Amino acid sequence: MLSIPPAVKQIITSIFKMAKPLKGNEILECLKMLADWIRVKHPGDYFELVVVGGAAMALEGFKDQTTDIDVIRPEVLPEPIVKGVANIGKIRRLGSSWLNSDVANMLLKSTGSVVLPEYFNEISRSIEVGNNLKISLIGRQALISLKLYASTPSYSKHTEDINRLKPTAAEITEAVRFVLSIDSTDVRKDDLRVVLKDLRFDFDDIHRNIEAGNKLAR
Repeated sequence: MLSIPPAVKQIITSIFKMAKPLKGNEILECLKMLADWIRVKHPGDYFELVVVGGAAMALEGFKDQTTDIDVIRPEVLPEPIVKGVANIGKIRRLGSSWLNSDVANMLLKSTGSVVLPEYFNEISRSIEVGNNLKISLIGRQALISLKLYASTPSYSKHTEDINRLKPTAAEITEAVRFVLSIDSTDVRKDDLRVVLKDLRFDFDDIHRNIEAGNKLAR
């Protein structure tokens, strides 16, 4: 029986609470409105948000729209950001979670004592939304790894996003290594087997290569 990790279920639930999707230009419009709101309500404050997921892909031109803006850092959104997001959400009819830290919460709950790979600190590019708000887009490998972690055979959205990124074998191998470092159960491996087949990769070949590499490193 195919299963969806609880942390992934939380993200899926928040997605369906969104009133409407955001296109690339709308993402920046909403962020500029957020920056303006912060400037008025919290003058002098400055924030930098590291964005992952569909929003990062939309801003990089890999897809047309997204359901929300996922922030991985800071792990807990500052109060001015939370209040500003709620305010803009009412104005734009987006709900109160059009920008959220659900992915950061998922990683906190899922990784436990696992240290995130160094590439999670890599940034693709940064956008100065205003003089008080900077958006940094997570690097390509972290984006692919997170998408694979969120992918399940019963929910194809993330698999389709990975296809849009056209990952190399090396990138998929690293993504599989990341997922298995968090969840190496047989159920998870079965799910990966199905997902990777849809992506035209062979999980068993990749898994064997990872295991062989691990043995050599010992």
